[in-house]
Amino acid sequence: MSKSKERIRPDGRGKVTGSLKYLTDLTFPNMLYAKVLRSEYPHAEIHSISTVRAEKLPGVKAVITHKDVPGLNRFGIVTPDQPVLCEDRVRYVGDAVAAVAATSFEIAEEAIKLIDVEYKPLPVLDAPEKSLEDGALRLHEEGNVLHQTGYKHGDVGKGFEKCTFIVEETYHLPRQMHTYMETEGGVVVPENDGSLTVYIGTQHGYKDRFQLSRILNMPEDKIRIVSSPMGGSFGGKDELNIQPYATLLALKTGVPVKIHQTRKESVISGIKRHPMKITMKVQLLHIK
Repeated sequence: MSKSKERIRPDGRGKVTGSLKYLTDLTFPNMLYAKVLRSEYPHAEIHSISTVRAEKLPGVKAVITHKDVPGLNRFGIVTPDQPVLCEDRVRYVGDAVAAVAATSFEIAEEAIKLIDVEYKPLPVLDAPEKSLEDGALRLHEEGNVLHQTGYKHGDVGKGFEKCTFIVEETYHLPRQMHTYMETEGGVVVPENDGSLTVYIGTQHGYKDRFQLSRILNMPEDKIRIVSSPMGGSFGGKDELNIQPYATLLALKTGVPVKIHQTRKESVISGIKRHPMKITMKVQLLHIK
């Protein structure tokens, strides 16, 4: 390739030498470290949440539950139906129940173990067919069907009558993890003017800002999103992940708060990509 056609990546040298600072590498003065308590049950009622023991642990600066969410306790780019912090029910292993900010990751890890949650396990709907049965337990107030759509063009029945071959099969696709090298993380900094700077890798800065503004009950122009550099995503970070917890804790403590999930925490809390069952009927028309 001639010199005139060469393209040099502006971030190439920093990435291959390891000198590039990712958002999870950032530190700030007086920074706290956060962990999120997540459900161990796939489906259960929450009867009580007590944070008393966690709050008494030396080094703990803040503990939050759903009661500390000042705005909409929900997120979701398309349909905001995912609780930021669950109020009365958990719906999967990994649902967030509480979060802690402390002077070290180790203390925060110990603190979430001291949060006492009383659960009542509920029946588990582990297949689409079960959730559609008459009398099935409703996972959400609106029911168990998220969305229905359809498209039709021409006479499908006549089309199949003319086919040489017809293939009909049901396909089961397992859950998939994007497994980016850099797990979810970053730092949220409360600024002197009352605004927030969110240094967390994301694919949709403007959508993050919009969703956080609803959760925090804060104007969008008070939230600044810094989303790069990011160590991989592949679609796995196009939705909020740890942003709500870091922002809520930063507002409560008034100092920067960092969250960086371990690989285990990432797998447990990840909501991408769900398994699917697809039934397809395909016509193959022989043309002479």
